[in-house]
Amino acid sequence: MKTRTVLVKIGGKAAEKESSLAGLADEMRSLSKSCRFLIVHGGGAEVTAVSRKLGIESIFADGLRQTSAAEMDIVDMVLAGKVNKQLVRLLRVHGMDAVGLSGSDGGILIGRSAGLLPDGSKSRTAEVEHVDARLLGILLDNGFLPVVSSSSTDGAGLGLNVNADTAAFSIAAHLACAALVFLSDIPGIIANGGVLGLLSAAEAGKLSQGGVITGGMLPKVAASLDALRRGVETVIIGQYEESGSLERLLDGKQGTTIRS
Repeated sequence: MKTRTVLVKIGGKAAEKESSLAGLADEMRSLSKSCRFLIVHGGGAEVTAVSRKLGIESIFADGLRQTSAAEMDIVDMVLAGKVNKQLVRLLRVHGMDAVGLSGSDGGILIGRSAGLLPDGSKSRTAEVEHVDARLLGILLDNGFLPVVSSSSTDGAGLGLNVNADTAAFSIAAHLACAALVFLSDIPGIIANGGVLGLLSAAEAGKLSQGGVITGGMLPKVAASLDALRRGVETVIIGQYEESGSLERLLDGKQGTTIRS
């Protein structure tokens, strides 16, 4: 049986529920003969909370954090530090040989600043300019589970903050993953009061253009379509609800599946 590479992006409240993460780790272990996993995670809510405690007010534009130099220190501390290491410890307790990384390690994510902040200083919020997945490949080929935070660098030593969704899409596309699974707070793409189970890329595009898909789901779907164009076989959006959810998501029995 061919082993599939599956990237799981953990965001929202899914990253905060220890019981769900424990169930996810157990499932990854049980599916490890047919799938090799890597994780990309965010942690924006905690970054905002810590920033506020330190007297820094987070600024957002179009849903993206406009990261200052001072807040970049907090992004590194929270994402590459606390959140990443908590995930690694939990995964290892549940039998996964997890290794914690940031996008800066091995040059996994090289970004470029998205522009200037209102005060004229350079924004530390970044777009992905280059992905180097060699380190991830070495770890995957040797049975490790890479756990990657989205803090990165510009290649000249400047720390940058890449949106975790963007980081996940970029890495999944570079690795030509069989599946990119988004675990979030919502059960999938919702339309007409229900979750849309299976969509082609063309159908998802039409629903976006027609105003059926709206709000925060729009950029996720747009980036999903880009990932499919760049070699990812399947994008899945859904919740980790209970034991067995990951397998159901991968089998198309839960959440929304988008395929080319």
